[in-house]
Amino acid sequence: MFKRWMMTLGCALMLMLTACGKESDTSSPTQAIAPDQADLTFICNVAPNTLDPQKMSWLHDIRIANALYEPLIRYHLPEVTLEGGVAESWQVSKDKKTYTFNLRPEAKWRNGDPVTANDFIYAWRRAMLPDFTADYVQLLFCIEGAEEFFQWRSNQLAKFKPGSSAEVAWGIARERFGQTVGINAPDAHTLVVKLERPTPYFLELCAFATFMPNHAKSIEKVLTFDANTGMLQMPAGFWSDPQTLITNGPYQLAAYRFKQDMVLTQNPNWWNKSTMRNTSIRQKIIESAQAAMLAYENGDANWVPEVPSASSFAADLVATGRKDVHTTPWAGTYFYSFNCNPKLADGTPNPLADPRVRKALAMCIDRKTIVSKITRMNQPIARTFIPPDMIPGYLPPESDGAEFDPDGARELLKQSGYSDPSKLRGLSILMNTDGGHEPIAQAVSHMYKTHLGISVPIESMEVRSFRERLKKQHYTIARASWIADYRDPTTFLNKFQSDSGNNDAKWLNKPFDQLLKDASHETDSYQRLQLLRNAESIMMTEQPIAPIFHYVTLDVFNPSKVKYLYPNAWNFYRLEQIEVVK
Repeated sequence: MFKRWMMTLGCALMLMLTACGKESDTSSPTQAIAPDQADLTFICNVAPNTLDPQKMSWLHDIRIANALYEPLIRYHLPEVTLEGGVAESWQVSKDKKTYTFNLRPEAKWRNGDPVTANDFIYAWRRAMLPDFTADYVQLLFCIEGAEEFFQWRSNQLAKFKPGSSAEVAWGIARERFGQTVGINAPDAHTLVVKLERPTPYFLELCAFATFMPNHAKSIEKVLTFDANTGMLQMPAGFWSDPQTLITNGPYQLAAYRFKQDMVLTQNPNWWNKSTMRNTSIRQKIIESAQAAMLAYENGDANWVPEVPSASSFAADLVATGRKDVHTTPWAGTYFYSFNCNPKLADGTPNPLADPRVRKALAMCIDRKTIVSKITRMNQPIARTFIPPDMIPGYLPPESDGAEFDPDGARELLKQSGYSDPSKLRGLSILMNTDGGHEPIAQAVSHMYKTHLGISVPIESMEVRSFRERLKKQHYTIARASWIADYRDPTTFLNKFQSDSGNNDAKWLNKPFDQLLKDASHETDSYQRLQLLRNAESIMMTEQPIAPIFHYVTLDVFNPSKVKYLYPNAWNFYRLEQIEVVK
């Protein structure tokens, strides 16, 4: 569980964090402020899942990661172009398989330690370890030897016997990493990365959370071994404790109050701090969109990002015509995920293992009614997983199964052995309580009752329990969404690779996997996109998900008071560049 950082207002005002605890050579944040004194305050509707960049997969966590950590590459806004972060320059070989990054000598961690090439190697190695179950480990497999090392370590751990020396095993693994993986540091400020194959979006990956550096010394101090599994493990509270978390970005973690807020203050050793337009930010946790807007109206927040467009509350805001309400098409999709496992969690046969049943359920969802009468935001109806017109050169396949067709759905169920659809039992819709998802779930449940005669109850729970249920496949149908992490079709399609940590549907399809593999080896840009299009076509035929709509995001902020805030389709933000006019 998370270590809760509980700090009284008096302590926040009067004491340095070092004075609140024991001495540490990791160095505690030197700036402490009262939460209501932050330069910029914004609302998040869900508590952080983790501040470990290598384990992040949720949007709100990644936004904070971009404030706490500086990767090799960053996005320049508002143009959304790439620029140097810790890397001040880089070179790419003629065969596009070797990248040499030249790190800034002035880049430092918040405690004054220099940021070195080995800090990136350490972080990337940690992400490749099955010990830590990084959801995005597949992103690293474009690096020479990364997948081989991941599989080797997985096999090593599978053979580990209690009573054996986990430390010795880890020593062998470290040596194996050095021999296998194509990452090396000729010196402290040079990082050389060799790829298995040309990867056109590799620089964008270097801007993503999984590729952010770690302060190796502070992590090494707390690493232990599980005597039963041989796995490396870390204290649960390490990443949420301001005293132990050492970051290298514009900000440092100053305070974290579980399910309440977190405060970030300026990293006094960030090399580019002179460009910051604010020196402190507060992320306040408010689940209800209505309560978030009340806090904004009362002056307790400067910005409400991502007002859930799944709820009608967003449409009500847009209808007011307010100048502080901003809508932006988003590179993301709202969908329902089907559990594709042959058996359900209780061991009974899973009717959703049959793609005809999944497609029938998808065909009974009236998307036009949902976007016109439920959300009332008239989001683009989703007939494919990847939003059209978002990725240059990519044309999604024709829809295959997402059209509203109750008669066709009943015929598919008949073919799959359900002549009487009402005998399709045991289904439910799993959803998290935050985000305004219930009206859509109620509508879909009603559509199933109306068109198929089946009762599909709704299970709602707080987001942590929801995440756990998804990971363990303890569901039949679940509300889901996906927002692009980088600008390439694979940011969507890789989610459903058979071995992806983000594949909550557990849909396994060898032809789909092979097309993704073929695309990764294809050097012709047009042919590569065609292979990816064919992969998405298989996915839409098999229907592991029912796409519902493509997102339109809604942000609330006063542009005359909050400047240099640039909502964009990719949800890339530079919080340190935002200025609040008091």
